[in-house]
Amino acid sequence: MPPQFRRFLPLVLIVFLALIVLPRLIHRHTSGLSKSEKAARTTDAMKRIDAGEQIFRAAHGRFTGHLADLLSAKGKLADDLAIGLGVQLDVSSDGQTFYAQVAGDVLSLVRARTGRRLNAESCVILKSGSGVQCPTPGS
Repeated sequence: MPPQFRRFLPLVLIVFLALIVLPRLIHRHTSGLSKSEKAARTTDAMKRIDAGEQIFRAAHGRFTGHLADLLSAKGKLADDLAIGLGVQLDVSSDGQTFYAQVAGDVLSLVRARTGRRLNAESCVILKSGSGVQCPTPGS
């Protein structure tokens, strides 16, 4: 190897690392759902839980505090929950009022209903992003 080339070899290696290797190491590949998709799935899960509770009440005369009762009636609910949503259900002692909270890493939703009347509905955006928004009340 000529002596002139040996002198520039460290510089060539640094340039090679800067142009080829570093961008590959720094590049972050995102996999999975986007924030807006997670927010939509969270909203869908709440809608399905609410609809499932109303169907269960029509069939049994009371709301259920068990998510398993709703999964069998609403098959798509399991798909929404698979993204890592946390669900909390609570039913009054007479079974005529229910409280549901669905929370993901992007959105948290709360809904309470007595009979067919919607008592409370709340939404908190935990991580803002493009397309992340709270659903319109009553939807």
